[in-house]
Amino acid sequence: MSQTIPESKKLTRYRVTLDVMIDDNDCLNPYMWNWYNLLQLEGKEQVNDIYVEDLGDYGKWESSK
Repeated sequence: MSQTIPESKKLTRYRVTLDVMIDDNDCLNPYMWNWYNLLQLEGKEQVNDIYVEDLGDYGKWESSK
C-alpha cells in the first residue's frame, strides 16, 4: 500500500496485532476483510501493511493426543 501522507506532517506509527478465531462457515476469511472499513479509517489515516497468517485449526492437535 502506498504511503500518501505528506512528509511535513508529524505522525505516530503503531503496529496492532490481533489474534482472532473465526468459524469459516459463518465468516469471511480475514484475507478478504476490508480493513479500512473494519478500523473505520478516515481522511489521512491509513493501513501501511496487512499481514494475515493462518495458524491452522484451533484445538485440532489436542484430539490427536
